[in-house]
Amino acid sequence: MEIGIATTMAMQLVEFSFQSMTGKLEKMLEEKASLLAGVEDDAQDMVDELRSITSYLTAMSTRRNLDVQQQNWVNEVREVAYNAEDSIDEFDYHLRSTPYDERGVKGFFKHFLPRIKSLKARDCIASDIKKLKVKVEDIKKRHDRYSLPNEATRSGTTTGLDMADRYSDPRIIGHFVEEAHLVGINQSRDKIIGWVMDESCLELIVISLVGFGGLGKTTLAKTVYDDPIRGHFQSRAWIAVSQNYSIKELLKKIIQQISVRKKEIQDVLGCRDAKLNTEKLLNQMDESQLVQTVRGHLHGKRYFIVFDDVWSTEAWESLSIALPQGKEGSRVIVTSRSEEVANYSCSRNRQFIFKVSPLSSELSWELFCRKVFEAPDYSCPTELENVGREILQKCNGLPLAIVTIGGLLASKPDKKLEEWKDLRDHLRLEIQTNDMLSKINQILGLSYNDLPYYLKPCFLFLGTFPEDYEIRRKRLMRRWIAEGIVNGVGGLPDEKMAERCFNQLVNRSLVQPSEFDDNGTVRSCRVHDMMLDVIISISRKENFAVVLNKHSTQTTIQPRHQRIRRLSWQGGSSGLVPNTDLSHLRSFTAFGEDVPVNDYRKQRLSRAIDLEGCRNLDDLHPKSFSKLCLLKYLSLRNTGLSELPDSIGDLQNLEFLDIRETYINKLPNAIVKLQKLVHLLAGGYIKWPCMEDSFFLNVYLPKGIRKLKKLRTFGLVRAHDVHSLQEIGELVDLEKLGMSFGFRDLKRKALEEISALLSKLNGSLRSLTLANSNLKKALDEVVSPPLLLHKLQIHAARGGFPAWFASLKQVVKITLSNTRLQLQDLQVLRNLHTLVKLVLGFHSFDDNYEDFVFDQVGFANLKFLEIEMHSVSFEEGALQSLEILKMDKIFIGYSVDGIEHLHGLKEVHIQTESDDIIEMVKNIAANHSNRPKCFAKLLKSA
Repeated sequence: MEIGIATTMAMQLVEFSFQSMTGKLEKMLEEKASLLAGVEDDAQDMVDELRSITSYLTAMSTRRNLDVQQQNWVNEVREVAYNAEDSIDEFDYHLRSTPYDERGVKGFFKHFLPRIKSLKARDCIASDIKKLKVKVEDIKKRHDRYSLPNEATRSGTTTGLDMADRYSDPRIIGHFVEEAHLVGINQSRDKIIGWVMDESCLELIVISLVGFGGLGKTTLAKTVYDDPIRGHFQSRAWIAVSQNYSIKELLKKIIQQISVRKKEIQDVLGCRDAKLNTEKLLNQMDESQLVQTVRGHLHGKRYFIVFDDVWSTEAWESLSIALPQGKEGSRVIVTSRSEEVANYSCSRNRQFIFKVSPLSSELSWELFCRKVFEAPDYSCPTELENVGREILQKCNGLPLAIVTIGGLLASKPDKKLEEWKDLRDHLRLEIQTNDMLSKINQILGLSYNDLPYYLKPCFLFLGTFPEDYEIRRKRLMRRWIAEGIVNGVGGLPDEKMAERCFNQLVNRSLVQPSEFDDNGTVRSCRVHDMMLDVIISISRKENFAVVLNKHSTQTTIQPRHQRIRRLSWQGGSSGLVPNTDLSHLRSFTAFGEDVPVNDYRKQRLSRAIDLEGCRNLDDLHPKSFSKLCLLKYLSLRNTGLSELPDSIGDLQNLEFLDIRETYINKLPNAIVKLQKLVHLLAGGYIKWPCMEDSFFLNVYLPKGIRKLKKLRTFGLVRAHDVHSLQEIGELVDLEKLGMSFGFRDLKRKALEEISALLSKLNGSLRSLTLANSNLKKALDEVVSPPLLLHKLQIHAARGGFPAWFASLKQVVKITLSNTRLQLQDLQVLRNLHTLVKLVLGFHSFDDNYEDFVFDQVGFANLKFLEIEMHSVSFEEGALQSLEILKMDKIFIGYSVDGIEHLHGLKEVHIQTESDDIIEMVKNIAANHSNRPKCFAKLLKSA
């Protein structure tokens, strides 16, 4: 990437930091001017100077050629911006946390000591502001001395908010991504399927898909893997290898996906300890035992395994040992960028090496038009076609480049010829070279450079997640907000702005959607590994984040003359070097096991600590959180923790706390001190050590939970007495609530309180989960029911639906289990016209052997239906909008009829112990007018 583009990127990132810092100073001057103790003028001068520098940066960010002097100046300004923002945030916290409006003797003594501390903090910020003011003025003067005159700029750029308004619907881009990936793939897919299904060759065949990054190797392999041919194989697995692989972990994933029985694992390990679950047994195995387990299970079976993104011959050699040769017609697909890996994996028969080629010019044009223009025609205006084809010529048929450039042009709604010519003239790709990786990086760098300033840090933040990691949308958005990367503007809430930023990244194809919500919203995404390389490269240069893994070097861990602002620990054996200075960390994110830090007191500037998935984390220092006055986000989800330290109460700015899927079953009393808490997520399915099955853990509440007035998300929690129900009812802003009940029997008073609670929250609740043995009476007696619910889950509320269920006009998803309803209650559900997803779980209806009959009436918009342990029948004309049908535990004696009548069906999933039912469903799917994908799993008989 040329220095001009890199410098421009840096300028726009610093511009963001300066705008953030200027805004904070201005807000402080407005709200707390009297407390700035004689430095008001210095602070105001600094605001003016920062505005001047920000304006200059905005102007310079449109220039394409910047010199080394300007690059050095940007680097210097960047560090000043970071340091200043740290000082301002810390002082702002002290100002807001100490009351000054008390009067009288009692008030004086009550706040005497805190005020002394605040005065000391005020002196510190006064000194810092003076120093920063001098430094900002110095670097500005130095730049003015050496800069060239008449540094022109463009004007009339679109504001970020305008852009967010125009592109905020992720469902549209989800459709385009699907279409884009399928362009030109049919012929290649059919050829690979021919190799896979070749019955004339019963020996193990290894098929290698080879080509540089971004050509669609994984997409091609996935279309083959998901094709109905999968029913031809007895065992299947999809294994993402990537660069930072662990052979032991990959072997464990194979074992899990091919459903090896616990007894087989015990036999190999020579262990008969019934207390150890499968995960514990696998963790005790060495590599050779894991290989033996895979080979033993696959021996004599026809299997199909895909190893995606294999980087080295060593990786393939270690994995191939686990694959028995046999003569059952087994198949393996390997995708790789390395021809050496392709030749090595196919050394027995080179005819099965498939070189994935760039798209032809016409297919490139089709893909380009599908990305840039609107359905159904995807037609390009005549005046743009020649320039568009010239842009495509420079992309050389690379799908990733075409989709990226197409996303960039799609984000410019005016479709101006001058903009297209400007893009064509500045792609700066070396057309004559075969260095496709270089071309990808330049294209992706240009796409990044075209982002508005406020999206740049959002995008760079993606680099803190590991390669091929599935990033949940909500997690990403909340992290952005916690670190101040995203702030609401013009009255727009932070969450809405974060959602718009995420949608823009999706729309520009800078992230790839991997999962969608019931309403079509992107739930999670991935970053293409080539894009991730670009992100990490820029992030390192701009000191945005440090990524620490087993490949890290001393230079990576501790940048020279730079403070570490964000640290992403991604495992490996290197660990943190001794005496690493973490005092300026804004966030710490950990992935994997053996987290190197369990005491966070030195990270006093941290806004976010994210330890999700660190299963080996089972304890924290008792005072771990006692110094983190700025922390807004804390995730301990899916860790081994069984309790929270009392120092959790010191996190006075905490807004998000996630302890789901931990062993924590009680909230400490100190939790009620967290007056700014907005989201408190708890409970979930977990496994205790030495237990085979998982169970749902509820979390008990302390007294005083009513003090958390800002809570909007709360659950799943256990209300163990009437008082706790009364307290929850006072949290009038709750939008999402999950409750179970700790009463042995729900007495009259408790039922009345449940009814009263739901009435109190009727205007705010959008999502409700309830679990107990008998809630029917409480639900019947709700005076003002929560009719604005979008999602509803009820577990074990027997006796039929309350009358107000029929008035849920906005409900999108309903989940029922252990409700033991009568079949006539199904009529209530069929009349809910907004219902998109319906899950009828275990014992949701009373008679499992009497058919659920779905006819032409009702369920007008139902797209997803899941049924567990029940017979089902679909009549002609039923469920015309249904796309996904899932049937779990359909045992012998149950019946499934009429799937062929579901004309819109795209996927059918079935789990049963009957081979006949599986064969029947597969045949129906194969002959279905819509050719839905069929996912079948044979359950073992009890």
